[in-house]
Amino acid sequence: MRVFGTMTALNGAQELSLGPPRHRALLGLLMLRLNQVVPAPQLIEELWGDRPPRRPTASLHTYVSHLRRALSSGAGPDGPSTLVRHQAPGYLLSLDPDQVDAYRFESLLLQARRDLAARDHRTAQDRLGTALKLWRGTAYLDLVDYAPMAEESARLEQARLTAVELHAEASLALGENDAVVARLHPEAQRYPTRECLIAYLMTALYRLGRQADALRLFERTRAQLAEELGVDAGADLQRIHAAILRQELPFGDRSATRTDVITGEDRTAGAPAAQPEAPAGRDHEDPTARDARTGPAPHVAFLDTAGVTYGIALPRDPGGPDRVTSLPFVGRTYELAVLGAWADAALSGEGGLVAVTGQSGIGKTELTVEVTRGVREAGREVISVSCSDQDGPAYGVWARILQELSRARPEAFRTVSARYSRLLSGLLSDVPEDTAEDLQPLLRAPFLIEDAVCAILVSLARQKPFLLVLDDLQTAGHPSLSLLYLLTCRLPEAPLGVLVASADPDPASDGTALDHLLGSARTLTLRLGGLSEQAVAALVARHIDAEVDAEAALALHKHSGGSPDALRRLLSVA
Repeated sequence: MRVFGTMTALNGAQELSLGPPRHRALLGLLMLRLNQVVPAPQLIEELWGDRPPRRPTASLHTYVSHLRRALSSGAGPDGPSTLVRHQAPGYLLSLDPDQVDAYRFESLLLQARRDLAARDHRTAQDRLGTALKLWRGTAYLDLVDYAPMAEESARLEQARLTAVELHAEASLALGENDAVVARLHPEAQRYPTRECLIAYLMTALYRLGRQADALRLFERTRAQLAEELGVDAGADLQRIHAAILRQELPFGDRSATRTDVITGEDRTAGAPAAQPEAPAGRDHEDPTARDARTGPAPHVAFLDTAGVTYGIALPRDPGGPDRVTSLPFVGRTYELAVLGAWADAALSGEGGLVAVTGQSGIGKTELTVEVTRGVREAGREVISVSCSDQDGPAYGVWARILQELSRARPEAFRTVSARYSRLLSGLLSDVPEDTAEDLQPLLRAPFLIEDAVCAILVSLARQKPFLLVLDDLQTAGHPSLSLLYLLTCRLPEAPLGVLVASADPDPASDGTALDHLLGSARTLTLRLGGLSEQAVAALVARHIDAEVDAEAALALHKHSGGSPDALRRLLSVA
């Protein structure tokens, strides 16, 4: 017997004809109380409600007779089916529960719960997979007009969701994050306020390096809960959210480590800072795992740190300080995975803003350069500007962006910007900085200017996705930050990603435009910490093309705090 989807009775491969809807409803009512006697008055009330036939008991008996004939049509030589029997004070359906898909489903679910309690995740996953394959659609699909079947259908749907969640739990324990995302994504769209399901999906997304997607999912869920139920996200979901923000959510049986800055004296006993593990699915090279190059050191310099002198092998060519003005990019494996996944999602229609923050010299610009290089190598368009270079009039950053887009896509840009040409005359043309007349529209109608720029960017992104990169955001003026905040509200409308790099906000500041932007729920903030000792050693080794002494690496790490800029200065005076 099948109750998932349209109720069906099978004899082997042969489908039995159960007759008209009310005959099928009678079978459904008996199926709900399998192997239990259902009183005749109860069956009459559930079948006909407040409009029973003139002789309800006789009509019920007739229905039972028809149902018996239907079920016995495939019976063997032993005679008619006795599945439906009379037993005072009513009738019962006598059948092995394993012959009914719904009962088999719940039995597998119960066994899987026990497997999970015993931490037998593989067996639990197999049982739940078998159970979910039994599901062919809404239970009692053709009988939900009858209240008992409607209630049972809703109960079984909740059981199905529980099975989906437990299957996700087992799969996460087995490290099958891709499968979890594939299964839970459509479920999350159908049930946006089911917090357990959302928590598992957020966890899987995070483990795949899609931290931005996980955080956006949380914000959508919280908004949905507030709108539909008038409540905030539950404590468990909020803990998952906080762990993702701090990058402390476990990766299977391993734990991700925070990337907050811990430098200099804040390190405990000189212990190296652990680097977060890169989520599966990204193939960025981990420079810290690279084979150290060996061989005699062609030149030796000495670094005196706290009264202790360490030897460091340097290249034979003593080029002076300028020789170390540029260091190779190492480490940041986890951050590259997160930002790479975010960029893929943004350029596929899930636009968003991500901010890379941290102390000065920690490597924010270098990280964004690596990300944009990967995006360009994937054949995607990138528009990159530095806010510190824009010393001109209001919205100077955005003037530069519009100019870059007009050069990259002249025809498309001309078409989408035509209606705004007069309003944006001060931005769309190269005008002297002291041409006050052209700047007046900017001063008189700032919101119109900001809305027009956003409309142009969104229109161009819909035609062809692109990534917008803003470096040194902390130097941008209030008008430019105001426009960027407005753009973040429009990002879900287009395949447009905005990646910004900014110094940490001033703790003493009182609600600046930058604070408002970086603190927005629409902004994913990734704060960089110092490189680990291993990454520092790898960076120096790659730079000098020779192995770095362990004690020297420890000293460099301690005195640079893992900051590439501080390390650059140390090496320049070595």
